[in-house]
Amino acid sequence: MSFKARSQTNSPSAASPSGLQQYVKLEDRLVLLAWINSLLGYKRNKDLLADTKGADEGFDASGRSYLHHHLIGRGSQVKITSADLERYDENICAHLAAINRGRTEPITLRYFQYLAALYTEIVLDRYFNARAQLLADLNAFVRERNAAKAPGEPPDEAFAEADLTKLACWMATGSGKTLILHLNYHQFLHYTTEPPDNILLITPNEGLSEQHLTELAASGIPARRFDLNHSGLFTGGRNAVQVIEITKLVEEKRGGGVSVPVEAFEGRNLI
Repeated sequence: MSFKARSQTNSPSAASPSGLQQYVKLEDRLVLLAWINSLLGYKRNKDLLADTKGADEGFDASGRSYLHHHLIGRGSQVKITSADLERYDENICAHLAAINRGRTEPITLRYFQYLAALYTEIVLDRYFNARAQLLADLNAFVRERNAAKAPGEPPDEAFAEADLTKLACWMATGSGKTLILHLNYHQFLHYTTEPPDNILLITPNEGLSEQHLTELAASGIPARRFDLNHSGLFTGGRNAVQVIEITKLVEEKRGGGVSVPVEAFEGRNLI
C-alpha cells in the first residue's frame, strides 16, 4: 500500500550533472506518503509495513483496533497525539460497521487496509479542519527532503493548495481497493462541511459499473447509474453515488446518444 496526493512532477528520470539520466523510484516521489510515514515514526514505507503486518487484525472488546494499540505503543516516535489516533480509530470502526451492517459475512480489515483508512483520516482531518497548517507542514517537509538530497538528485516541488484536493491509494491487485473506496465515501462525508453537488464513480466499462453497483449495495451505500436528466446529490437517495463509464464523458455533447458533457458536473464534485 502506498499513498499519494501528488508526486513530484519531475519525470521518473532526471538529468544528473554528468548528463546521464537518473531514475527515481515511484515510492521516492510520493511526498505525502513519506510525510505521513514520518508522523508515525517510519522512514520508509517498507519499514511501516514490516512493523505493522504482525499486529493482530480486527478490534478488541473495547472497540479499539489492535493496530491502534500497536501504533500507540511506539510512544514518542509517533508525532500524532494519542487523542487524534483514538478519534481516527473510532471513525474507522464506525465506518466499517456501516459497511458490514447488511452483510452476512462481516469484513475484517487487513493491516494494509486499515493503514489506508488511517492515512485518509489524517489527511481529511487536516484538510477540512487545519488546511493552512497542512499546507505549511507539507512544504516544510519538502524543504527538509530537498536539503537532504544528493547533488543532482531531482528536488520535490512545493505543494499548492489545489494539490490537496486530489488523494489516491496505490494498492496491489486484489488488495481490497473497492472496500477502501467504500470507507473513503463515509470518511469524506464525515469530515466535509459542504455536501458535494455530485458523488461520481467513474468506471472503464459497463461491466465494472454493474459490479460496483452490486458491491455498493452490499455495503449499504445508495448508488445508481448516472442519468443526465436526473442528476444531483439527492436523486437515488441522500448522498447517492452516481456511476458512469469514462467512455461516456465528452467535452461537448453533439446530438443524442448516451454521451454526457463534463459541464453537467459543475459545482462541488467528489470523484
